[in-house]
Amino acid sequence: MRVLLRLLTPMVILAAVTQAPAASAEAPCRPGSGIDLSGRNLTTAALPADLTCADLHGATLDGVRLRTVLTRADLRGASLKGTDLSTVNMAGADLREADLTEANLPNADLRGADLREATLDDAMLAYSHLEGADLTGVSMVRARVYNAQFDGATLTGADLREAEAHYADLRRADLTGVKAADASLYNAILIGTVFHRADLTKAELYSTSADGASFEEADVTEANFRDANGLDLAGSKGVPTELPVPSANCEPGSGQRYAGRDLTGVRDFPDDLSCADLTGARLDGLNLSSVRLDRAILRRASLSGTRLRSLRGADLREARLTGAELGSGDLTGANLGSAVLARANLSSADLRGASLVGADLRDARLGSAKGDRADFTRARMEHANLSSGQYFDAVFRDAVLVGANLSFTHLKGATFQGADVTDMETVNVDDADLSGSTSRMPVGWIVVLWLLGLAAAALLARVARGMVRRGRAAVRERARFEEARRGVEEEVTSLGEEIDLLDRAGADAEAADWHEALDAYDAAKAALVTAGDEAGLKAVRDIVHRGRDALTRPRTKGRRERL
Repeated sequence: MRVLLRLLTPMVILAAVTQAPAASAEAPCRPGSGIDLSGRNLTTAALPADLTCADLHGATLDGVRLRTVLTRADLRGASLKGTDLSTVNMAGADLREADLTEANLPNADLRGADLREATLDDAMLAYSHLEGADLTGVSMVRARVYNAQFDGATLTGADLREAEAHYADLRRADLTGVKAADASLYNAILIGTVFHRADLTKAELYSTSADGASFEEADVTEANFRDANGLDLAGSKGVPTELPVPSANCEPGSGQRYAGRDLTGVRDFPDDLSCADLTGARLDGLNLSSVRLDRAILRRASLSGTRLRSLRGADLREARLTGAELGSGDLTGANLGSAVLARANLSSADLRGASLVGADLRDARLGSAKGDRADFTRARMEHANLSSGQYFDAVFRDAVLVGANLSFTHLKGATFQGADVTDMETVNVDDADLSGSTSRMPVGWIVVLWLLGLAAAALLARVARGMVRRGRAAVRERARFEEARRGVEEEVTSLGEEIDLLDRAGADAEAADWHEALDAYDAAKAALVTAGDEAGLKAVRDIVHRGRDALTRPRTKGRRERL
C-alpha cells in the first residue's frame, strides 16, 4: 500500500499542477491561490520546481531537501522540521505558526514573508534575506542568523535567546520586547533599531553600529557594548559590563546616564564610566576602585562606604561619602564642594587643584595626601589627620581645624585667614603661616574650668543651704526666747502685785524685808530690760525669787510667834 501511495502521489501532484490556473503576469498571485497541497504529508513526494502561491498550509515537509520556488506560498502551520531550504525563494510566503525547528535556510530569500509565531529554534539562516519580514512573536532560540539581512523587519516579542546574530543587518528593525539574553549580536548593524523593553541581559553587542538605536526600558544588565559606535542607552535598565571608551575630551554628563538610579545591586560595572551622569545615584558600599569616573557627574550621589579610585575632574558636589575609601585616589581638579567626607579615607590621595569648599572632613584621614592649590574654604576638619601631606598654596580660609593633625606637613604658601586652629598639632611643619587664624582656649582647659565652676557652684549652694538652716534655727530660738521672756515678765509683774497687796493690807512686815522685796522688784524689772538670752532670764528669775523670799519671811516669823 505504501509503495502504491508513493507511486500515485507524484501523479496527483502533477495533475494538480496541470489543472492549476496560471498566475497572471500582470499582478502577483495571492498566497494559497495556487496548487492545493494543504494538510498533506509530502516528505516523500516529488515536488515541482515552482510552487508559487501554492496552498501548503498544514503540510508536512520534515527533513525534505527543497529547491522549489515557494514565493508567496501559503505554509501556515506547516511542519518543516529539519527541512533543507537553502537558497530557496520564499519571498512573501505566509509561514505563520510554521515549525522550522532545525531547518536549514542559508541564503534563503524571505523578503516580506510573514513568520508570525513561527518556530525557528536551532535553525540556520546565515546570509538569508528577511528584509521587511514580519517575525512578531517568532521563536529563534539558538538560531544562527549571522550575516542575515533584517532591514526594516518586525521582530516584536521575538525570542532570540542565545541566538547567533553577529554581523547581521538589523537597521530600522523593530525588536520591541525581544528576548535576547545571551544572544550574540557583535558587529551587527543596529542603526535606528528599536529595542524598547528588550531583554539584552548578558548579550554580546560589542563593535556594533548603533547610531540612532533606541533602548528605552531595555534591560542591558551585564551586556557587552565595547567599542559600539553611536551608542545611547538613555532610558535603559541595568548596567552593562563593558561600554565604549569615552573620548579623552568628553564633556561631563555626555556619557551614559544613570541619574537617580539605585545601582547598589549591580554586580559588574564597566571599566570606564568617564563623563557619565550619575546625579543622585545610589552607589553605597560598592567597590568601584577599578572603574574610571573621570569628569563624571556625581552630584548628590550616595557613596557611603564606597571604594573609589579614579575621579579626576569629577563633580561630587553635595555627594555623601561618609566612610568612603579613596586611598591613593586621583581627585585632581575634582569638585567636592559641600560633600560629606566624615571619617573618609583619603590617605595618599591626589587632591591637587580640587575644590572642597564647605566640605565635611571631620575625622577624615588625609595622611600623605597631596593638596597643592586645593581649596578648603569653610571646610569642617575637626580632628582630621593631614600629617605628612603636601599643601603648597592651599586655601584653608575660615576652615575649622580644631584638633586637626598637620604634623610634618608642607604648607608653603598655604592660607589660614580666619581659620580656627584651636588645639591643632603642628609638629615639624614647614613654612606654616598661620597669620590671620584664630585659636580659642583648648577644649581640655575648657572642660577643667567647667568642672571647677561646677564645684564652686556646689560649694556655694551648700553654704547657702547652711545659712538658711541657721536662719531658720535662729528664728525658732528667738521665738522660744520671747515666750520664756513673757513668762519671766509675768513673774516680775506678779512680784510687784504681791508687794502692793501686802502694803494695802497693812500686813505686819519688817521694814528691812519689805524694802529688800521692793529693791528685788526694781532690780528684776531693770534686768528684764537688758536680758538678751536664757542666762539673762535666769538672772531675772533669781532676783524675783529673792524678792519673794523677803516677803514671806515676816509672815513666817509672825506665825511662829503666835504659835
